[in-house]
Amino acid sequence: VKATGRIQEDVPVVKENDERATARLTSYPLPMDKELNRLHLLSGRLFSSEEGVLVDPKYAEANGIEPGDSIEIVAEGKKVSLTVVGTATSPEFIYPLKDASNPYPDPKSFGIIMISHEEAKQVLNMPGQINQVVIKLAPGADAKEVERKVEKILEPYGSLISYPRKDQLSHAAVQAEIDGLELASRYMPMIFFVIAAGVQVILLGRLIKSQRLQIATMKAIGYENRQIMLHYTGYALSVTTAGAVLGIGIGIVLASAISDMYAMFFNLPKTIGGVNGKAVAISLVLSTLTGLISGISASWRIITLSPAQGMRPEPPKGSSKIIIEGWKWLWQRLHSSWKMSLRSIFRNRTRFAITVLGVASAAAILLLALFFNDAVDYMMGRYFSGENRYDYLVNFTQPVKADEISSWSRWEGVQRVEPMLQVPVKFYAPGAGGEEGKSEDNVITGLSRTSQLKMVFNEKEEVIPIPEEGILINERTAKKLGLKVGDKVKVETKMSIGPSREAYVKVVGINQQLMMAGGAFASLATANEILNEGQIITAAMLKVDPLAGGEIEKRLNDMTGVASVVSREKEKDNIMQLMDSMIYFIGIMVLFALVLGLAIVYNSSVMSFNERKRELASLRIIGLMRNEVSGILFKEILLQSLVGIAVGLPAGRVLGEMYIAAVSTDLYTMPVVIYPQTYVLSAVIAVSFVVVGHFFTVNRVKKLELVEVMKNQD
Repeated sequence: VKATGRIQEDVPVVKENDERATARLTSYPLPMDKELNRLHLLSGRLFSSEEGVLVDPKYAEANGIEPGDSIEIVAEGKKVSLTVVGTATSPEFIYPLKDASNPYPDPKSFGIIMISHEEAKQVLNMPGQINQVVIKLAPGADAKEVERKVEKILEPYGSLISYPRKDQLSHAAVQAEIDGLELASRYMPMIFFVIAAGVQVILLGRLIKSQRLQIATMKAIGYENRQIMLHYTGYALSVTTAGAVLGIGIGIVLASAISDMYAMFFNLPKTIGGVNGKAVAISLVLSTLTGLISGISASWRIITLSPAQGMRPEPPKGSSKIIIEGWKWLWQRLHSSWKMSLRSIFRNRTRFAITVLGVASAAAILLLALFFNDAVDYMMGRYFSGENRYDYLVNFTQPVKADEISSWSRWEGVQRVEPMLQVPVKFYAPGAGGEEGKSEDNVITGLSRTSQLKMVFNEKEEVIPIPEEGILINERTAKKLGLKVGDKVKVETKMSIGPSREAYVKVVGINQQLMMAGGAFASLATANEILNEGQIITAAMLKVDPLAGGEIEKRLNDMTGVASVVSREKEKDNIMQLMDSMIYFIGIMVLFALVLGLAIVYNSSVMSFNERKRELASLRIIGLMRNEVSGILFKEILLQSLVGIAVGLPAGRVLGEMYIAAVSTDLYTMPVVIYPQTYVLSAVIAVSFVVVGHFFTVNRVKKLELVEVMKNQD
C-alpha cells in the first residue's frame, strides 16, 4: 500500500465583469517524483513550494489564461490572487467534472488549479492538515479490508467518503469510452472480414467456373491439384494483401485524426497518435487468413474435376421448382420478370446470403450511427425541458437558512424561486443477520413538495411527486443494493461540516435519471430531518424573465456566499458544442455503411449480369426493351436488399443496446431511443445505394453486344 496526503477543495473564482466560476484547488507535495497522481506539464514551468499554480489546459483555453496571468479565488471568505505559471494535466483530471450531476465538462465555469501543498495550506488556512488521502493498493490486496482499516484510522478525524478508482469521474468517463470502442473493435472487423471472404469465394468460384477448360488442360499435362489450388488461392491472397496494405494506410491516417480528437477531448498528451505495431500485425494476419480461407474454399471443387470432364462444357444444373412456385395463388399473379428474378435468387443461395449479410450490416451500421443523434436529442430534451426547468441554479459556499432567499422572489424579473438541499450520503443495504451489507455513496436532493423547477421521473417517463416522508431512490442504486419500494435503507450523511448522522429511511418510489445515473430525492423536511437540522439549503433554483437574466446573474455573482451560478442555457450550449465531436464518428460510420452497401450491391449485380449474359441477350432478341431487361436484374437485387434491410434494422437496435450496456456506468447512462423516422431514414439510405449500385449495371446492359454474346465459345 502506498498513500499520499493532500488538500482538495472547490473554491469560487472571481472573473472579469464579476462573473463566477468554480475551481478545484488540488495540492501536490514537492518534490512529487515518488508521489501518486503526478502531473504532466504541458506548458510553462512547475510551481514552487511558495508561489505559482498550474491550470488544466481546457480551462486556460476557455478563459484566455496564459502563463503570467492571475486567477482570483475566494478562500476563507477573502479574495486571493494566484499567479499562473503554466498548464498541466493529470490522469484524474483528463475529463474534469465538478460532479456527476452533469456528465459533461464546462471549461468556461469549472477548472482544475494545481498548487504546491505548502501554498495550499496557507491559502486555505489549513496548517499541518490534509483533507484527502490517495491510496494505491499492492497487487492482490483486499480493497474492502484496506478501506475498513483506513476508515477506522480516520474515524476520529471525520472520514467522509471513500471511493475506488472505478467510481472516479474521469476514470469512469474514459473507461466507458474505451468499453464502447472495444465493443466496436470486436464486432465491426468481423462483419467486414466475413463479407470480404464471402465476396471472394463467389468471385473466385465464378473465375474457376469460367476457366474450366484451362484447369482441365493443366491437369492433363501434369499439374497437381495443390498446385492449381495454390494458383487461385494466391490470387485471393494478392487481393487481400493489397487491400490490407491500402486499408492499413488509410486506417493509420484515420486513427491519427481520431487520436488527436481524443487527446483534445480528454486532455491527453498528443503522443497517443502513434502507429500501433500490434494492431498493424493483427490486421495483416486477419487479412491473410481471410484470403487464404476464401481461396481454399473457392478452389476446393478443383479436386473433383477430372481432365475429361473439364474438356466438356459444364452440364446445366437441375431445374427443380423453387418453394414459391408451390404457392400457386401467389405465383400465378406474378409478372414473368419477377418469376425470373426469384428463380435466380433461389438458385444462387450463397450469393443471396452474402448480399443479404452485406446489406444487413450496412443498414445496421447506418441505424447505429443515426441512433446516437436520437439518443442525444431525447436526453437533452428530457434533461433540460423535463427534469430541469429552472433558468439558474445557484450553489452556496456553505449551507444557509431557507428564509435567506425568501426576498429573491421580489427581485424584478424573478418569476419563481425554489430551495434545494443536496446531502452527500452513503446508503447501506440490509445484509444477512441484521448486519449492513452492500453500500454506495450517493446524494439525496431535498426539494419542495410543490417543486415546479425540478421534476423527478420514473421508468415510464411519468412525473413522480416528491413524497412527504421517505425517499425516491434511483433505479440503478436500487438494483445494486437490492432495494425495492417499502424497504428501509440505512443512510449515513457525509457533509463536510457538522457531525455525521445516521438514519433509516423508507423507500417510497423508484426514480430514473439519464444524465446522472445515481441520486435520490426527498422533501426538504425529510432531508433536513436526516441531517438533524432545521430549514437549511445548499442551493436555489430560479425561473426568471429572459430580458432580466443578465442583470440577475450579475447580482448573484456579486454575492460573496455564492459559490457558482449555473445558467441552464449556457450549460445546454456547452453540451451541444461537445456533441459536435460526435459528428466525426457518425460521419465515419455512415461512410463505412455506404461503401459497404454500395460494394455489395454492385458486386452482386455485376456477377448476376455476367452469369446471365446469354439469357439477357436472348430476351433482348425476342423483343424486350433495355429497361425491361435491366428491370429483371433490379428486381433481383431489390428483393435481396429488402431482406437485408429487414434483418439489419433490428440488428442495428441490438448493437445500440449492446453499446449502451458497455458505456453505462453507475454515474451516468444513455437511453436506447430510436425515433421511427430514423428507421425510415436508414431504410431510404439503404435503398438509395441499391439504386446507385444497380445504375452502374444498367450501363452494361446498354452496351450488351447481342451477336457477340450469342456466339458459341470454343
